[in-house]
Amino acid sequence: MVGGNTTPDTLKVGSDERGLFISARGEIRATLCYPLRETLLGQREEGAAPPAAYVDLSGCLYMDSTFIGLLVAVDKRLHKGSGGRLHVISPSPECRGILSEIGLLDFLLIEEAGPAAPAGMKELVPSQEKPGAEFVLKAHEALMETSEEARKKFALLKEVLEKKLKRQNPLKDNREE
Repeated sequence: MVGGNTTPDTLKVGSDERGLFISARGEIRATLCYPLRETLLGQREEGAAPPAAYVDLSGCLYMDSTFIGLLVAVDKRLHKGSGGRLHVISPSPECRGILSEIGLLDFLLIEEAGPAAPAGMKELVPSQEKPGAEFVLKAHEALMETSEEARKKFALLKEVLEKKLKRQNPLKDNREE
């Protein structure tokens, strides 16, 4: 919780035959995104892509660009895999403003109501370690593919992260070229 925010910062995840459900409350930052990514990767390894994903943003007061980029990546992966979509459910005025600023209101499937989340949603524990540059870069690359506004906003961050990764692992870059 930051400043006057009295809503606990939480991400909950669950799934059933309808798809994947994510509930975001409070302020969602990269430290909560990393455990979400690990959960999503685990589900992907378990079998076929879910038919859809639903993210409830009604109680979300802030979301950073890493979280938004992860949601965009989920949407793209669903569309490519099962043909499904990520449904953004009841975004708070704050989240709607952030999505508008980045140019995502027309890109994402935004709905005012959605299906009820399954019972037994699991709360994710924030990561104690700082998410790595590669994770943040991938989230922002997905985000930059969505709109000209996003591409412009995150071009410098992408450049900085790529330079950081190149310094950390110069041999990897040489092998990939």
